Amino acid sequence: MAGISLNGAYNHFIQDYVSKDVTHADTHRKEELRDVYKSIAKLNKNSPLYLLTDDDKSRNDAIDIKERARQLQGNIIGLNNQEDKSSLDHSSGYTTDEEKVTASYIGKNPEEDVGNIGFDISVSSLASAQVNTGRFLPKDGTGLAADNYAFDVRINKQEFEFQFSIYQNDRNIDIQDKIAKLVNKASIGLSAEIVEDNQGRSALTISSTRTGLKAGEASQFEVFESSSGLQTGSVSYLGLDQISAPASNAHFALNGEEKASVSNRFTVGGKFELQLKSTTAEGETISVGVKKDNEALKEHIASLIKNYNDFVTDASGEKNPKFKSDKLKSEIVGIAKQHMANMEDTGIRLEGNGTLSIDDELLTQAISGAESNESLAPVKKFAGALLDKAKDISVDPMKYVDRPVVNYKNPDNKDFNSPYITSEYSGMMFNNYC
Repeated sequence: MAGISLNGAYNHFIQDYVSKDVTHADTHRKEELRDVYKSIAKLNKNSPLYLLTDDDKSRNDAIDIKERARQLQGNIIGLNNQEDKSSLDHSSGYTTDEEKVTASYIGKNPEEDVGNIGFDISVSSLASAQVNTGRFLPKDGTGLAADNYAFDVRINKQEFEFQFSIYQNDRNIDIQDKIAKLVNKASIGLSAEIVEDNQGRSALTISSTRTGLKAGEASQFEVFESSSGLQTGSVSYLGLDQISAPASNAHFALNGEEKASVSNRFTVGGKFELQLKSTTAEGETISVGVKKDNEALKEHIASLIKNYNDFVTDASGEKNPKFKSDKLKSEIVGIAKQHMANMEDTGIRLEGNGTLSIDDELLTQAISGAESNESLAPVKKFAGALLDKAKDISVDPMKYVDRPVVNYKNPDNKDFNSPYITSEYSGMMFNNYC
């Protein structure tokens, strides 16, 4: 009977309290967990002794408050992956001809790099893979006797043996199909397929899945007859060793300086990742640089405002005498009021119910203007303050639940840390992501 009761309690806890939307923002480094502990310990060092109400409603309210704060914190952090979690710096790489070269910005200092770094590139050749195209043979023809065959492939200084059987009624197309499946299933960096010519004949092509040649390489792979003792002749009959397109490196020039790469995708100076898609005409150059990604920035700000509004709306919900929803809402709205005077030029307005609205035209002007960094500085500060408040609520959600003071600690005595008092109903129950 005790086991059944325990299972029931566990299932109730899993269904009603455990977060169902754990995100990357809920993972922490050791130093971050240490900071959370220190915050809780500091809060409780001189905290008075409270009388906590022993009822389900208060427990649920404390858990809901903590969960809302966690979601708000996670949503703000999830808006970007930069170290400064409240940052609104959105930048992207650009080229003057996206059909021939594309660029992604991978630098760490977008504010410094926008408009200040870049180069010209011209592309003389693209990196390519080695392709072996076999002999075109009549599909229904035969030329190899029934037997057990084998051939070898050398790739990346390793040799692989492929064995297969040919039966009495196997046609050329059947043999080609068997070998294609063997090569593809092996997953050794090669792919195979059957192609046809205009006469309806078929041939087996084997291609490398990588491009370019490393230093000292003459080819990416070699196909040759096996010396295992099994029947030979399949390589010469099918033409598996015939190179129809040798591998080659990409050749290009950065600001006139000749460069080469084994791949059409590579990084430059730790700031850009380039993808070569086509060659350029003689004398043609393509400019590469960094610009502000205004659309991403607008979406970021809109998401920030939506997350704030959702939190305020939730705090304005069901009224419970023991839940201090007005206190929670006023503190969050107070943060918006504190920063509102400086955010109005960006088109962000505070409504009568405490939510925020956005004038899209004004926001677009603020983002695209020459002084956009200065215009958006108040929004960055608002995002940072909102993030700090979400962390504060997560540390002590019980302050929004009715809890009469029993007695205050004597400030003259040395007090000991009691870090789990604030988490009696909530924090300990959420160790699945803390």
